[in-house]
Amino acid sequence: MSPLHLFLLLVCVAALAAGQILFKLSARHLSASGQGMISLLLYPGFLLALVLYGGATLLWIWLLRNIPLTLAYPFFALTFLFVPLASWAFLGEVVGARYWVGVGLILLGIWVTTSQVS
Repeated sequence: MSPLHLFLLLVCVAALAAGQILFKLSARHLSASGQGMISLLLYPGFLLALVLYGGATLLWIWLLRNIPLTLAYPFFALTFLFVPLASWAFLGEVVGARYWVGVGLILLGIWVTTSQVS
């Protein structure tokens, strides 16, 4: 896999993680406003999340034209690293010791599944 493909895979994963944080903020907005789902369609965070997800989907399709799915897909496990870290940093959610053990296992799994690919 080329450095460009690796970089774009990480961009794709980061966009999905950012979208998840924006979806959580959208859910908070919906709860706080007490309004219906229609108000969600006007909330900028929700609209940005949709744009990020749409852009990431288009990038993913482009990447799959150039990288085998079996090589690219394990990188999506990085969302299990990025989303909780971002939720801790931006939303004040708790990240415990078990999380770090899981992150280590995920990183090991990505390394095992993507190294020595012919």
